Amino acid sequence: YIPATFKQAQKCEDSIQWKRAMDEEMESFVDYDTFELTVLPEGRKCVGGKWVYAVKSGSVESEVRYKARYVAQGFSQVENVDYKETFAPTAQMSTLRMLVQASVDQGMSMTQMDVKSAYLNAPIDTELYVKQPEGYKVYDKEGNDYVWKLQKSLYGLKQSGRNWNIMLHETLTEQGYVQSETEPCLYTKVKDQMKVHVLVWVDDILICTSDEEMLRETKQMLSNKFKMKDLGIIKKFLGIDFDASED
Repeated sequence: YIPATFKQAQKCEDSIQWKRAMDEEMESFVDYDTFELTVLPEGRKCVGGKWVYAVKSGSVESEVRYKARYVAQGFSQVENVDYKETFAPTAQMSTLRMLVQASVDQGMSMTQMDVKSAYLNAPIDTELYVKQPEGYKVYDKEGNDYVWKLQKSLYGLKQSGRNWNIMLHETLTEQGYVQSETEPCLYTKVKDQMKVHVLVWVDDILICTSDEEMLRETKQMLSNKFKMKDLGIIKKFLGIDFDASED
């Protein structure tokens, strides 16, 4: 059973697990310095938010993870006030197929990494206020609600994907990875005649190389900048199952 609202999460039989998941989400907001509490300025509107719940498979087949995410209701954002540009690229499926074929032909491994809470890494690009999440509200001495003044890009906002993409692009290019002229989500770095390719799909990252040292360097570079999860050799990407044999 997956709750649709905070009240359902409170009352269902898995309420302890959902509470733990929400606590972890709130800890992430604090760790990433996502917001500061403030009074809503006069004349400004506040963007709403809601808890979204999901159950995901863990690394062990029988393991399940309870996941709670506080998501901004971006549909209530006002253009040119709460956001400006929103476009962010995603990799083309043909690029993924090309990379798989190149990996087979050139003996490259395909390693997958995931960026934890990716959007929370990116600074927000406008002055934006969001309502506090149910169950975690803080009040002033008179009992009035505070709001969140965002400092980072919250999931659900129209510009968050763009902000994250810009930050990741700057990180990769500063480290010598060159963006493809025809595929904005593909980056390549050449060192001592060896190559490493990095394919980005929002917060899922594929690293393709036949050189173990370049693989380690790329993983380390990403881990130094972001909280990463190393998923090992590719098994599932964009809803496709992969099976890589030793040869």
